[in-house]
Amino acid sequence: MGFLSRLSKAQRQQIFGRFVLSWMPTLSYIMVAVSFFWLLALPHQDYSKRTYVSENALLPGSANVQFNWNDNLAAEAYRDTVQRIASLPSIERAQALELQFAAIGLKSATQNYTLNTSTESFHGVNTYAVFYAPRSDGTEAIVLSASWLSRDKTTNTNAIAMLLALGKTFKRGSHFSKDIIFVVSDGDAEGLQAWLKAYHGNEEHTYERHEEPLRVRSGAIQAALNLDFAGTGDYNALGIFFEGVNGQLPNLDMINTINLISMGIAPVELTLHDELVPYTDNMTKNYLNSLRKMLYQMKYQAVGTPTGNHGLYLKYKIDAITLYGIDRPGWHSHRFNLFRVGALLESAVRSLNNLLEHLHQSFFFYLLSDVRRYTSIGLYMPPVIILGVSFIFQALSLWGLSSDLPLELESIVEGDTTIPVALPYSRRSRNFKVASTTMGMAVVTGAATFFLLTTEFGLVGESPMLKLVASVGVCSMLVLSAVSAAHVRTRIIKSGSTVQKARATHNDTKGSSGSSSSSSNSDNTHNVADQELTPAADWIMLKTLILALSALIVTTLSALNFSLAVSIGVLIVLPYMAFRPSRWTVVSIIEALILLAISPPGLMMVASWWYVKDPSEVLSWVLREYEILGTWLLPTACFVYWPLNLAAVIMVLLPVS
Repeated sequence: MGFLSRLSKAQRQQIFGRFVLSWMPTLSYIMVAVSFFWLLALPHQDYSKRTYVSENALLPGSANVQFNWNDNLAAEAYRDTVQRIASLPSIERAQALELQFAAIGLKSATQNYTLNTSTESFHGVNTYAVFYAPRSDGTEAIVLSASWLSRDKTTNTNAIAMLLALGKTFKRGSHFSKDIIFVVSDGDAEGLQAWLKAYHGNEEHTYERHEEPLRVRSGAIQAALNLDFAGTGDYNALGIFFEGVNGQLPNLDMINTINLISMGIAPVELTLHDELVPYTDNMTKNYLNSLRKMLYQMKYQAVGTPTGNHGLYLKYKIDAITLYGIDRPGWHSHRFNLFRVGALLESAVRSLNNLLEHLHQSFFFYLLSDVRRYTSIGLYMPPVIILGVSFIFQALSLWGLSSDLPLELESIVEGDTTIPVALPYSRRSRNFKVASTTMGMAVVTGAATFFLLTTEFGLVGESPMLKLVASVGVCSMLVLSAVSAAHVRTRIIKSGSTVQKARATHNDTKGSSGSSSSSSNSDNTHNVADQELTPAADWIMLKTLILALSALIVTTLSALNFSLAVSIGVLIVLPYMAFRPSRWTVVSIIEALILLAISPPGLMMVASWWYVKDPSEVLSWVLREYEILGTWLLPTACFVYWPLNLAAVIMVLLPVS
């Protein structure tokens, strides 16, 4: 018989337990490597599919467009009008645009709004108009919107002119089954958000937010197209922006519809975002281009800020994208003017007009490596789950090392037979007081930082950067106090253990002379359970808790915002798994400095260096996006990421044993 068959069940459990505990750390690192390679393989052509239209009712490009050369001349005339009124104050500009929509024959109105945040105040006037379809009952609508300010920080002249020209074109048609709403929002994203809140009856009338109720309405919005065509010239390509607030995505058929129309009735070059990449037969370059485009999408999703005003519609379950005109002089593709843009937009509206219900056939969760290639959720979700499981394996390894089950056996003598059995309990105590207290204090510190940054106290010289400096000071005091208390506690435990050992040795020596013979006859067992082990180190308990919480956060967040979960997981997995206290003080300090570099203040400094901006500007931008749009970046950093980071810094500075 084999060796294992001659062993008892307890001995086999002991061998298996030791094997698992010895190989589990290695397995966790293997899983990290598999996760990284899987993520890097996603942009490859073999792991993505070509896009296709799932909703048959759309029929993209099948309708004959009515946008003709006269409409193009009208758009150019409107462009001159927009240029003339662009420099007027907001109220006068909105009223002039309202008159232009009214002259076409559309019912139009304006809306005032005010928004006060902790850093700045916004006030503007939106203009909107409604084309009521002759064959519609007013229960459904499609929105065409444009902001006065383009993403290039210039006047969105061509986009607003195109809205007026399309309104004139649609007024001639009698085949629409949905109303068409035209919205020209003031400011940046705050203008369209004020209009959407008022349209859905959620307007507020407080000091912080005030939105004027709408006087003109239509039905439920089925889909929306946001236009961003800065300047007055022609364009080389159309860029599609589709990321919404907190990583939300529109139905993939919105992009597929524009894609098919651009290859047929209105041929234009399409690209993702604003990056033009020349086609090449080199597979390596194609892979790198696809990887760069996918990373762009993941970057926008992880930050949580919408890449255009279309992202505000997604908060109301309205599928929307932004079409951006790219003007790159010297680019090899043919340039196109407003005539081609008008044909594409009318054809897209005609396709959306065919919808019988909300878009639902295609994907809502996807990664795009090209405008015509996608990766579905079934392929990109496993690597982040594997990454989360690697944290669990590392935590289980530490948990097993902090005990002796099932590694130690107890021999029981029954007659002439000695039977090895596993200990029914652990001889090594686990004290979670230090770990739970440290993590609790870190969470409280993160919550206090969030409250400090989002609350205006009215003090002289108050600024977000000053508040952050105060928060960093509080965090430093937390780390210093926690580490100092742990070192003092360790010294007390060591001194007490030394005294107990000395007393035990003295008692054993004193009683060994009179009881040696009788004890040898009375003991029928070799009892390992009598050998009490030293308690598990505090840093092991704290690191186990950190790894378990990291796994929980990464796997849970992946279902809400995949890109944010991947960004956090990739950033922390190796430091959190590999770092531990060292007997060499220099090593522990280096580990603490690396952890501080990937803390929220450290990452903010890296972002300010990368984008050549002042750190106070980066912090003000994060605050503004949270207060205006409700992005998750600031709450996630304060309540989730920073507490774990603080606990990890404390962990590497704790005593080794």
